Amino acid sequence: MQLPVLDRLILSAQKPSRYAGGELNAVRKDLAAARVKWALAFPDTYEVGMSNVGFRLLYHALNERPDVACERVFMPWPDMEAALEAERQPLFSIESRAPLAAFDIVGFTLQFELCYTTVLAMLELGGIALHAKDRKRDDPLILGGGPCTYNPEPVAHFFDAFVIGEGEEVVHEISDAVADWKRGGGSRDDLRWLLAEIPGVYVPSLFRPHYNADRTLKAYEPLKPGYDSIVRRVIPDLNLVPQAEKPIVPFMQTVHDRLPLEIQRGCTRGCRFCQVGMITRPTRQRDPNDVRRIAERGLQTTGYEEVGFLSLSAGDYSCIDGVLEDFFDEFGPENVGISLPSLRTETMSERLASQIKRVRKSGFTVAPEAATERMRRVINKGNAEKDLLHAVDTVFTAGWDLVKFYFMIGLPTERDEDVRAIVTLSAEALRRGRKLNPRAEINVGISPFCPKPFTPFQWDPMISFEETERKHAVLREELRKLGRGYRGLHVKPHDARQSALEGALALGDRRLATAVLHAYRSGQRLDGWTEHFNLEIWRQAFAEAEREHGVGLGFFAHREKGEREALPFDHIDCEVTKPYLWKARMAALGEAQVPDCAYGEEICTACGACDYEVVDTIVYHPKDYRRQPAGASEAPPPGRTLLRLRYAKQGVAVALSHLETMTALLRTFRRAGLSMPHSQGFHPKPKVSFGPACPVGTESHAEYLDLELFGTRDASEVAEGIRGNLPEGFRVVSCEVLRPGGASLARTIRGIEYRVELPEGAPDAAVRLAEFAAREEATVLREREGKQPVRIDLKKSVDRLVAENAREIRFTLRAGENEAVARPSELLAALFGTELTRPGVARIVRENAIFGVPAA
Repeated sequence: MQLPVLDRLILSAQKPSRYAGGELNAVRKDLAAARVKWALAFPDTYEVGMSNVGFRLLYHALNERPDVACERVFMPWPDMEAALEAERQPLFSIESRAPLAAFDIVGFTLQFELCYTTVLAMLELGGIALHAKDRKRDDPLILGGGPCTYNPEPVAHFFDAFVIGEGEEVVHEISDAVADWKRGGGSRDDLRWLLAEIPGVYVPSLFRPHYNADRTLKAYEPLKPGYDSIVRRVIPDLNLVPQAEKPIVPFMQTVHDRLPLEIQRGCTRGCRFCQVGMITRPTRQRDPNDVRRIAERGLQTTGYEEVGFLSLSAGDYSCIDGVLEDFFDEFGPENVGISLPSLRTETMSERLASQIKRVRKSGFTVAPEAATERMRRVINKGNAEKDLLHAVDTVFTAGWDLVKFYFMIGLPTERDEDVRAIVTLSAEALRRGRKLNPRAEINVGISPFCPKPFTPFQWDPMISFEETERKHAVLREELRKLGRGYRGLHVKPHDARQSALEGALALGDRRLATAVLHAYRSGQRLDGWTEHFNLEIWRQAFAEAEREHGVGLGFFAHREKGEREALPFDHIDCEVTKPYLWKARMAALGEAQVPDCAYGEEICTACGACDYEVVDTIVYHPKDYRRQPAGASEAPPPGRTLLRLRYAKQGVAVALSHLETMTALLRTFRRAGLSMPHSQGFHPKPKVSFGPACPVGTESHAEYLDLELFGTRDASEVAEGIRGNLPEGFRVVSCEVLRPGGASLARTIRGIEYRVELPEGAPDAAVRLAEFAAREEATVLREREGKQPVRIDLKKSVDRLVAENAREIRFTLRAGENEAVARPSELLAALFGTELTRPGVARIVRENAIFGVPAA
């Protein structure tokens, strides 16, 4: 019996775990019983979306409500998109595989501007009208949230409403409004009017733009009395943000594959290029006494081997040293690591480096942004060259081999000597680093500056693509002068093709909807992926906007704006005032620096973000942190126990690759509290060995692994602990103690038994087996990426091959360390043709493993 069409499409995809669902701690409710059904939509692939902490927080916050069901939707990779279209299947949710159009609310996270075409692709795949004006009463409400909503005008025609600011509270108010509207039976316009009553919700259809004769924006006319501006939503205290007790643990490796823990929100350093530093003000730190508690609970319920302490700069968190020290005292013996975001050079200390290195050392990232003292004053970066060099010395002394720098080019007032200084400063850092660590290397990422709304540089033009290329040539020439002595310095300018488009969309108005729609209709989506970005299509799209409206790429991205010019986002209020931002721009031209108001003397800079009653800076100090020393470090129990675990993979687990299976089980062992010896080195690994990989799409009752544990352990007790922590689709079959010193699984498993159920209409099994037996030889050429093909002798690979009936066969394939071992799909293709090897067409079950004496 064939699997349902979606199951077959998922198993046929390049990465089935992107779509399979069933992850640990995912929430699946009865959609029919929910008052309000949300689909949180991320306009990128699963592995990108599930790395977004805000997306994850809203998912769990909404599902805490008994009357709300919230599911997730992501953009499929092109292979899956094409398969859905070919089979006429709509875009579906991860949890229940419900069509996108079946939800009451579809909430898109708009993380950066080049995701806009992907939003349109997801809407159309979901069978939802692209333009808000074309949607009917029963169509989903299309919402946008995230940093791009501070200027959502280029996509205003496609959305019913936007959330401006932080969403943890407002999503509940929107849920209530939609529930009341559904019950009352009002029109879609009634719903928009109702949403406009909620603070922080922007309904673009309730504003009409007007333009001047020179095509600049004149004003936005509000169409609802009293609805003149939309003030952002802000959570005054980070401790009030609900944390998931049981965060989702994806099966596939995500971009940030760790437990996320937000320790600080907001930043008042005042970097003049930084949008997030303006729109997330003020600084709000999480109580350090809660950080370890949340981390401990999250590790227990997820099994992650790393925690991400999230903030714009972890070094700004006032209690970071004490929190890290206690964390590593507690979790270091379990080989749990910490990931910190980009650190400011001036906050890097020997103590901080010594804490982070206690478990594992990977690349260390710092963001100087500019290489000369003058430019750092222009952008109000607040650090000096000596800070950068001290940070690098500290990191290399602590044992790191790699440091990553991030710089920008094209900043206002920049000169060629500022560009050259990127190379000379990086070279000096490497020279010093090599004295401390001969393996030292420095990777330098260089991005074009892109002005963003609500920053002092929002009035400034971007440099052109040609000027960016010229500056890249300046960098290459400066690198050439260094000679061979600096081979450890790797300068990598980022692709500049996307930057001007991003800048135009960031500062554009509703007329750019023409460009977005044209680019989408021309095939653009997933524009954040280099392999899918097409500059020529986007240039044609902006040319179309210029033909229709008289404004294009240059008008929005490369033109300086005047102080009194109306900007497309003037009706959005991020509470940092426009006069303050202009004053900061003038300060930049005068190279004047402004202190951080959150620390030291706490001098208010009058930006407008605080009301000093509800919203104000929250900063903790080391004296506020009650140190929580771990108990006396106990030595591991004496002795070791070696166990062999047999387990089954069924249901959703058949979509997992061998690596994903390994990761899922290792995290299961962590949740079960198993104390495992680890290897030595920078990246310690638990001492677990796995049997032969099971092909994706194959059920199995005979998967094996050998697991080493500290102490003397009872096999049945260990098995019970594992059973209680397994994710969906896995089952423990048996667990037994082994004598140490035996051969590995790869050497002792000599054969694997399979059973295959053929679909209706398949050729008679007995006939095909007889034909195969009569053949003198049967070989297949297996292609291998980056290697020579290998020829597989199917006759020698098969130990036993019988037909149970016309539509069921059994066979045993030889196994071992020899890579020339046949796969079930290769044998089935030789017997029945390639159609039956497509995932989900025939049911393939790994029934048993045959053990034997290892070959000499």
